[in-house]
Amino acid sequence: MRSETLDKLLCLLDVRLNAMALCEVPAGKRLRLPAMDSILVHYILEGRGVLRTSDGSTAQFGPGALVFVPRNCGHELSQSGGEQGVHVWSEGAVPLGDGMMKFSFEDGQAAIVTACGTMSAECGGLDLFEHFREPTAENVSADPHIASAFELMLKELDSPRFATRPLCEALMKQCMLLAIRAQVERGELSLLPLGGVRDTRLLKALLAMVERPAEDHSLDELAKSSGMSRSLFAERFAEAFERPPIDLLRQVRLHRAANLLRSTKLPVQVIAIAVGYTSRSYFTRAFRSAYGADPKSFRETSRADAAK
Repeated sequence: MRSETLDKLLCLLDVRLNAMALCEVPAGKRLRLPAMDSILVHYILEGRGVLRTSDGSTAQFGPGALVFVPRNCGHELSQSGGEQGVHVWSEGAVPLGDGMMKFSFEDGQAAIVTACGTMSAECGGLDLFEHFREPTAENVSADPHIASAFELMLKELDSPRFATRPLCEALMKQCMLLAIRAQVERGELSLLPLGGVRDTRLLKALLAMVERPAEDHSLDELAKSSGMSRSLFAERFAEAFERPPIDLLRQVRLHRAANLLRSTKLPVQVIAIAVGYTSRSYFTRAFRSAYGADPKSFRETSRADAAK
């Protein structure tokens, strides 16, 4: 499956690493990691084994695998899943600097070594992993680009320095795109933006929203861009995105507004118009409902946080 529309959507992919770590799991042991409020991805550097989540889902892995773990999902790494000893991540945590950690234990040679990180990934303001429910492993060992990317990432982790975090974010985005490409070329969709999309005609309407949020996108126009009738489009869209098209458009507009408030000095009225709101008061009410603060207060808080 190849799609020019999908390519355009992926150009908007924004990957953020919230934390990074190097994990070493001794032979005969399990490493237990807690549930986290963001996606966690492991890149398996050495060893073979199984990742088992707290709800019983599993994913087999080997060297060169990227393993994605859903948010709010505790899990364990081990060689077979039957090991007796358990190590909790906090027992072997060693800070590397700049929010990066190493989890290492002294009771045996490491049987599994992974580079891992908690991450978020958005595409035009939409959560890439919104519908992601079960761990997924994608073996990318045959791709030399990913191997070189993680080799550089490990060097950065071994000795964090200026720009380590943004560099690792760029490398992680590269690896994400290559993993998505591998799945798309096999006709799989689990790592696509908003993986609940099964009818790829909907991507044209989605692209129109994220590229031109200020336009007056009617239900009829969005359905036409997808090559569907109004009723079929509304049904398929709600099934894929778990909300009506206009509700998702509102989310995209307000996300764009939040980014403009953080990154520019544009007046609130100008930002409101730029994202499709002709009434400042209506924009303020919608923004407060989504972000818990009016636009002016949101901007002030964002700047104060950035200055810390």
